[in-house]
Amino acid sequence: MKLLGDLDVAASQQAVFPLTRTRRERVVQRTGELTHQAQPANSPSTNHGNATQKSERRILLAVIVVTTAGVLPVFLFGGLAVQISGDLELSAAAKGQVVFGYFFVSSASSAWSGRMTERFGPPRLMRIATLFAGASSLGVALSKSFPWIVAAVAVGGLANALAQPAANALVVQHIDPARRGFALGVKQSAIPMATLVAGLAVPVVGLTIGWRWAFVGGAAVAVAAALTIPAGSGTAQSRRDVDLRAERIGPLIVLAAGTCLGAAVANVLGAFTTSSAVDAGISAGAAGALLAGGSALGLGLRLASGWLADRRSGGHVTAVAAMLAGGGLGLVGMAADQHLVLALGTLLAFGSGWSWPGVFNLAVVTYYPRTPAAATGITQTGSYSGGAVGPLAMGFLIERFGYDRAWLVFAGVAFCAALVLMYGRHLLKDHPVAGPDTSGGKVA
Repeated sequence: MKLLGDLDVAASQQAVFPLTRTRRERVVQRTGELTHQAQPANSPSTNHGNATQKSERRILLAVIVVTTAGVLPVFLFGGLAVQISGDLELSAAAKGQVVFGYFFVSSASSAWSGRMTERFGPPRLMRIATLFAGASSLGVALSKSFPWIVAAVAVGGLANALAQPAANALVVQHIDPARRGFALGVKQSAIPMATLVAGLAVPVVGLTIGWRWAFVGGAAVAVAAALTIPAGSGTAQSRRDVDLRAERIGPLIVLAAGTCLGAAVANVLGAFTTSSAVDAGISAGAAGALLAGGSALGLGLRLASGWLADRRSGGHVTAVAAMLAGGGLGLVGMAADQHLVLALGTLLAFGSGWSWPGVFNLAVVTYYPRTPAAATGITQTGSYSGGAVGPLAMGFLIERFGYDRAWLVFAGVAFCAALVLMYGRHLLKDHPVAGPDTSGGKVA
């Protein structure tokens, strides 16, 4: 009875001194903050939070190291292309064919890899990816001819296709939605990280003890990556749950077309920046440093764009389109004769034209939360297709028209990519989020 009386008193007080919804939320929030502050450092909830943060750090470490190992063979090849070409007598078109083989294999196996990830779980696919990555780097180090090096780099393409959807799924399964944009930015930092390593490998390894030893180091990275994958992390789904509904494939196909164009631009940057700079009269060491600087800027902005995406409610695809447009302006600068303009254009192309993949993947997994690996497997098919065709087309354009006109053509490709992605955003708006909404209310 006393309890009922207390409730009546509380109700009457609320009637006399009504709290608005906003004020009640502030009171509840403040009470929660005080309660949290009053908890001892070794309380169960605090220990659970610390354990969760430690687990997330381990997941992020595994994700970035495994994906870096998967892309390292092709970007080491791009960074050391001048030295490799001098040894194996490769033309610009031949270099484009090597990069084409890598991304062709990635494109052909990406959608399949996404489905396998959903069925067998991310850790198993990531471990297999490190095996192929190590074999690829060792194969390049032992290459004696053009066909050998094409085959070895292509094996790295399979490693990449296995690693990327698996890493996306691991992030969705283990990282809090409020930090997922930053986590995907960390994961997508693998490419600028690999290009940074490739740029540094030119003066440190390629010009000292030889380019082959750089690929031996790449194989060592793959071994280390396998050791970072936490045991028992990630879950698998049944065959029925893996299938995406047919009526929801349309937006993914359009987005894949946009990323095809965007990835074409991104991958010619990694493959031809050093060769272009040397052709413009810049020394090989300075060209490698320029590649490393652009990669470092791209890496930092991928992290920053993911961090900002976590603090923005929607607009992710629009942000990606804006980044690609900025990258197109940078490519215009790379076509200039003046070294300063070329260097500034390179930094803008890397900083803006390379910073979008993490934000893009965040938009995709937000709309397809039940099948993130399968969905990103489809969109990354477009990315890898662009990665395959872009360098091949770039090599053709360079031999016919020179580096300056080739960069201008790809500036137009970047602008087209932005337009296609905006159309994909329009289609996404007509498709509600599928499955349980784990996005925290954020949309693309």
